[in-house]
Amino acid sequence: MVAATVSMRLRRSTRTHDAYRYKVRAAGAGRRGFLAMVTSSPSVARRWVHTTLWRGHHRLRHGKPLTVGMGVQWTPPFRRPSTLQLCCGHRCLVFQIAQAGGGIPNALRRFLRDYPSVEFVGYNVLADCLMLSEHYGLVVSRATELRVLTGMGRASMEGMAERLLGWSVSKSRKVAMSNWNRRKLSKAQVTYACLDANLSFCLGVHARRTRQSVLTAMAAGSD
Repeated sequence: MVAATVSMRLRRSTRTHDAYRYKVRAAGAGRRGFLAMVTSSPSVARRWVHTTLWRGHHRLRHGKPLTVGMGVQWTPPFRRPSTLQLCCGHRCLVFQIAQAGGGIPNALRRFLRDYPSVEFVGYNVLADCLMLSEHYGLVVSRATELRVLTGMGRASMEGMAERLLGWSVSKSRKVAMSNWNRRKLSKAQVTYACLDANLSFCLGVHARRTRQSVLTAMAAGSD
């Protein structure tokens, strides 16, 4: 298995956010590009949510699930979420929720809570949802554990990525245990957070498509 390469390039830095170009190059999958928005600004997070809903309105209007990769980072030993990272399509948001001063936009609250067709998938996602609820009052109405969705109950996220996507990736424990409460995240932290949310999204989409293909084949065989 050839290791996937992940690159991150800062495209723009403003008073309210940093915009990155994030690329994953993997054997057999070519190069996939993503846009990452890193911010503690509620208004920037709100715009990301509105754009995501606008881009997914066709699926939502027809009752089709909209998959969103989700993850949370915190600074050990405390388990208060420092960042909430989301990924849908080729767009990622790293919301520095601990730096937002309690300013969580209502659009984000509703996005997590009020859209039954929006499915948030992640690794150990139910624990993440519990932390978000306890510390910020955020309710995630439809959260799905990747290990359940893929049927790989004991696998690591890296193991799932290698088996299902053909991506050999590594998530740095040193970065995971770093200080996520800093005002400006390091490039390594942004890369880690985006990889977490992006892998969740890609694995969630892959699992849903595989399941749908199996169901379609079963239905065709029963005719």
